[in-house]
Amino acid sequence: MQPNTTLQMRHPVTGENLLVSMGYAWSVLLLGPIELVRRRDWPLAAVSVLLPILGQILLAPWANRAYLKRLLRRGFRAVSTEPGHVSRIEWQLGMQLPRYTGRSSKSAEGSA
Repeated sequence: MQPNTTLQMRHPVTGENLLVSMGYAWSVLLLGPIELVRRRDWPLAAVSVLLPILGQILLAPWANRAYLKRLLRRGFRAVSTEPGHVSRIEWQLGMQLPRYTGRSSKSAEGSA
């Protein structure tokens, strides 16, 4: 995976935008629980606190992927910032990502 690959994620109802780094989580390796608390990833932050150095080393290779999956469960969608960008990341991750197609309102979701 390319080291500086990021993916823009957007929530279709709230419009909230987040950037998710792909690949090795250097921020988790260097900052440990501070970065995980910033992401509100409480279970991984607890592991990092309970196993300070070892936890950070073990979590860094897959922390970004776990963060992406958590955002998907919360309803976030991938935003294509350039042609083929999301498809390339899907290929690298080996998983299909739901795409952002436009902001929806709660009333539109209830009638559909």
